[in-house]
Amino acid sequence: MQQLELAIEMLNEEVDIDDIPLPVQTLHRFGSRQNSLVDPSSQSVLWKGQVCFLGNNLLFRFFERISRSPNQFISYDILLDEVWGGRREHSSIRGVAKRLRDRLALGGMAELSSKIDGSNSGFYRLILV
Repeated sequence: MQQLELAIEMLNEEVDIDDIPLPVQTLHRFGSRQNSLVDPSSQSVLWKGQVCFLGNNLLFRFFERISRSPNQFISYDILLDEVWGGRREHSSIRGVAKRLRDRLALGGMAELSSKIDGSNSGFYRLILV
């Protein structure tokens, strides 16, 4: 079942309009762990020795954005501007957050997946306290 869900998600990514090229970015660390990295060159996340490829898409851009300001709520307006580059329905943000959580969990990062917090309506954050 997990393989089928992953295949469907990969297909959705191929047909989605979220393949806007990423701006040039540098590798950055998030959290207090030295092995917690966001790597734009491989479009991956490294967490506790695990690597999860996200790809050049909204999943990576969303995670990269929330990881730049850990523990801080980021408004939907900021996310839409910086990740999507314009207005979309708020359901787009929630859908990407769910897909990101699922991808991280499938990649062996269930703990990191659970740290993506959307409990404050209109905001998301990455909890790393």
